Amino acid sequence: MDGAWTGHPDQNDIAVKQFPYPNQLDSRKPDAPSQPSLRPPPKGIGSITLNGTRAAVRTVIRYRRGVLEGKGASLLDGYMEDLATDRIYRLMIAQRILHRDKRIVVGSEGNPIAHTPQFVGELFDKELERILHELPEGTDESTIDKYREARQISELMIRSGKFDPI
Repeated sequence: MDGAWTGHPDQNDIAVKQFPYPNQLDSRKPDAPSQPSLRPPPKGIGSITLNGTRAAVRTVIRYRRGVLEGKGASLLDGYMEDLATDRIYRLMIAQRILHRDKRIVVGSEGNPIAHTPQFVGELFDKELERILHELPEGTDESTIDKYREARQISELMIRSGKFDPI
């Protein structure tokens, strides 16, 4: 290891202390390959599923609501989601619509689900309702309105092909 990545400047000193020399080539284990593959073949690749689309739609709505509230990143389902996640998921949903006749997206029964624009719009409606249902009792109306606005904006961005950060 010739260096380290840190998530915050306060961690730099800790990381640097782990690697006391500028180059650690002498520390290589004798049986380690001299040029290991940095791109090993992926393992455990699953199917393209409707549940994956649902999760993407839900994340896009919740992230966009955070943007409307002035947040640049949001903790969603235990993960810190930011603009990159939002953009990737919007593109993923758009690709599922665009290539609905070429790539099979499977439902929970293993049946193919064509991701037409109308079907994806219905998913946005269902996932919005799920999000609103999961909100704590007594959530103020302005928060609910932000979720509804986020849902509209998110689907519009996908349908209109707007994938650049805005």
